[in-house]
Amino acid sequence: MGVIVDKKITVSGAVQGVGFRPFIYNTAQQLGVVGEVYNNSAGVVIIIQCSQVQFNFFLSTLKNNIPTLASITDIAIEDCQINTYLDFNITHSRNGKNTTVVLPDACICAECINDIIDKNNRRYGYAFTNCTNCGPRFSIIKKIPYDRKSTSMACFTMCQKCQQEYQNPNDRRFHAQPNACSECGPQLQLTDSEGEDIVTNDTIKKTADLLKQGKIIAIKGVGGFHLACLASSKSAVAELRKRKHRAHKPFALMAKDVEMVQKYCQVSQQEEQLLTSNAAPIVLLIIKNNTPSSLVAPKQKKLGFMLPYTPLHYLLLQQFDEPLVLTSGNKSHNPQITDNQVALQELTNITDYFLMHNRDIVNRLDDSVVQYVANETTIIRRARGYAPSTLPLPHGFEGHQGLLAVGAELKNTFCLITNNNAIISQHIGDLKTLESYQDFQDNIALYQQLYESKIKHLVCDLHPEYLSSKYADNYAENNNIKLSIVQHHHAHIAACLFENGRAISDDKVLGVAWDGLGLGADNNLWGGEFLLADYSSFKRLAYFEYIPLLGGDKAQTEPWRMAYAYLKHYKIPADGYFSGKPTTDFDALLASNMALNYTSSVGRLFDAVAYLLDICTDKISYEAQAAIELENMADACIITGEQPAYEFGLKKIKNHFYIDSKKFWISIIKDLENKVKNEDIAYRFHLSLAKLLVDIVLQLQQIYQFNTVVLSGGVFHNQLLLTLVNKLFTKIKGITLLTHSKLPFGDGSVSLGQAAISIAREEKYG
Repeated sequence: MGVIVDKKITVSGAVQGVGFRPFIYNTAQQLGVVGEVYNNSAGVVIIIQCSQVQFNFFLSTLKNNIPTLASITDIAIEDCQINTYLDFNITHSRNGKNTTVVLPDACICAECINDIIDKNNRRYGYAFTNCTNCGPRFSIIKKIPYDRKSTSMACFTMCQKCQQEYQNPNDRRFHAQPNACSECGPQLQLTDSEGEDIVTNDTIKKTADLLKQGKIIAIKGVGGFHLACLASSKSAVAELRKRKHRAHKPFALMAKDVEMVQKYCQVSQQEEQLLTSNAAPIVLLIIKNNTPSSLVAPKQKKLGFMLPYTPLHYLLLQQFDEPLVLTSGNKSHNPQITDNQVALQELTNITDYFLMHNRDIVNRLDDSVVQYVANETTIIRRARGYAPSTLPLPHGFEGHQGLLAVGAELKNTFCLITNNNAIISQHIGDLKTLESYQDFQDNIALYQQLYESKIKHLVCDLHPEYLSSKYADNYAENNNIKLSIVQHHHAHIAACLFENGRAISDDKVLGVAWDGLGLGADNNLWGGEFLLADYSSFKRLAYFEYIPLLGGDKAQTEPWRMAYAYLKHYKIPADGYFSGKPTTDFDALLASNMALNYTSSVGRLFDAVAYLLDICTDKISYEAQAAIELENMADACIITGEQPAYEFGLKKIKNHFYIDSKKFWISIIKDLENKVKNEDIAYRFHLSLAKLLVDIVLQLQQIYQFNTVVLSGGVFHNQLLLTLVNKLFTKIKGITLLTHSKLPFGDGSVSLGQAAISIAREEKYG
C-alpha cells in the first residue's frame, strides 16, 4: 500500500447543503480510504488517512467531479497527526472560523418531480419534496453551519422513513437538511379571506378550481407570498390591478412548461436555458401575436415568464392549460410578505383566498428578473436563485474584512466584504417606507450573523438624504467606526470593473454611466456621464447639458415637465404640446432667481421624448414606465434600410465637454409636425443615443488614450439601446467593452462599487 499519509483538507465555497459530504463519503468508499468529513463554519473539513496514490486520486476527484449545486473557492491541505481510523464516516458539525457561503434556493429537480407525480411514490403530490440537488436554502437558514437545527425545518422531526433516507449514503436525500414527507413535514392550508379553513380532500385541486372561477389567491411560496389569478381572465386581472393599486406595471406569469411559454412568446435556446436553470428566474421574452390578456402587461412588447420552481407551484400548474399571474404579495412600496398572520392582516382586502403552509420563511426573497441581450444574460433584479452568491475578490482587494457598503436609495442592495469574497445581498427594494427600511436593517443584521462579520468600516452614497446614507452615518457615529462616501456614478463603473475581475491597479477606463438621478460632485443631479475612472478616482470628461427639474421630485413622475424644460431651455416654440399644463407658473419660475435643481440625466431625456410621443402624458404609475413604453414603441418600427440619426452637439468648456441637444429637439419637433410615425421617431431616438455614445467615446479616446469602455446605469437595461451600442462597438478595433452580467446595470450594483472604491482608496492613500 505504500507510505500512509494523514491529511486535513478544508474546502471553502458553496459546499454546504449541496450533498458535498455524501459526495466525499462515497468517493472515500470507492477509493477505500478512511477518515471522516464534517461541516464547520469554514466549509467542509475532510480528515483522510490513505496512501499517497489514493490521496492523489481523491484530490483529483474532489477538484473535478463535485455535486451539481456546489462550487469551490479554496482547498487548503495540511499534514496532521491523527489516530488510526477503521473506516470513513460523516461526523457531527463543529464550529470554526467562518469562511463558507450560504447557497441560494434551487428550483425543484427532475428526480423530485418524478417523485411527486408517481402515484406509487410515497411523496406523490407532496408540495414540499426536496433533495440535496434542489429545494430551499437561503430562505430557511438562520445560521451557519447549514444543518437542519439551524433552519426553519428544525421544528419538523423526521419520520422513520425520512430518517433512514437522511442516514443512507446511497440515497440522494442523504443529509438533505429540509428532507420531509407528508407524514412529518410542512403542510398546506387553504383559507378564505378571513382566515377560516376551507375543508377539502385535495387542497391543490381546490385552489386551482377557485382560480379557474376568477378568484384571486395569495400563495405562500419559498421566499414570500404571491398574488395569483388566471392570466386569461380579464375581470380577475382587472380586479387584481384595482385592489393592489397597480394601474400599469406588468405582472409576472408562471407557465407549467416551456411549451406553454412558447405559445405566447419567442423563446431562444439561451432563454430556454435561463427558464429551466436552477435559479428559475422571471425571463423577459418578446411577445408573439397572442397574449393571455392585454391587461397583464399593458403597452408592452415583452412578458415576464417563469416556470414552477417549487413542488407546490409544479403541482398547481399541472391543473392548468394556460398561465397564471404570479405577482408579489405586498402593499405598494412595502416588502413582499413572508408571515402567515401578517398576510391575513394586510392582504385580506386584496385576495379572496389564502394558500399557506406552516414552514417559516426566514429570509425574504423576491423573484429574480433577467433578460438575454447581445449574447449575454443581464440581471434586472437579483434575488431568489442568485442571491446571496458571492463574487471573488480581484487581485489587490484581499484582506479587507468587515467592510459594509450600504448601496443606494432605490433598488437597494448592500455589500459585505469578508475573507476572500464580496457578498452582495438579495434585492432589498426601494427604501421608501418604514417597512422597507426595517427590512434593510434586518438583512444587514442577518448577514453579519451568518458570516460572523463585525462591521469595521462603512461606505455610503454621496447623497445625504438617502435612507441608506443616513443609516451608515448613524451607525458609524454610534459605533465610532470609519465612514467613507462614494459618488453614485463612480460606484456604477467600479462595480462593473469588479464584476469583470479587473485588478485594483489596472489602467483607467472610460465609464459611461447613464441612469435616472444620482448626486454629482458639483451638487447637481447627474445621470448622463462619461468618466475617466479607475477604482480610486474619476475625472468627468463629458456629460449631457444641465436641464432644470421643474417641480423637483415631480419631474421624475410627470414626464411633461422634462419635455417642457428642454424646449424652454433651447427656446424651441412648442406650446401646442402642453395644453392644459400649468406652464405659466413654470415660465415665472424660470424667469425668477429662485434656486432650481438641475440634471444631466439620460433617464429624464427618455421621459421627455416619451411625452412628446404621447406616452404617459399625465404621470407615470411605476418607475421607468415612460422609458419602457418608449422602447416598446421603438421596437414596433419597421426598419427599411439605414435609419438616419438625430444630431447632437458636443461643446467644450474648460477641461470637459457637454452634450448640447438643441439640434436633436428641433429635429424631433420637425418630424412630429411632418407626421412622421411615432414608432420611427422612437427608434431613431434610440439609434441616435447609441451613435452619440460611440462618437464621443472615439473623440475622447484621441485625447485620453484608454482602451476599455465600461457601461453601467439603469438606462442600459433598455434592450434595444444596449443591442445597438454593442453592434456599433463590434466595428471598432482596439477597444474592449465591459458590461454587467452577474449584477444589474441599475442601482442593485452600486453597493459593490462603493465597497471596491473604498478598498482601493485605502490601499492607495491609507
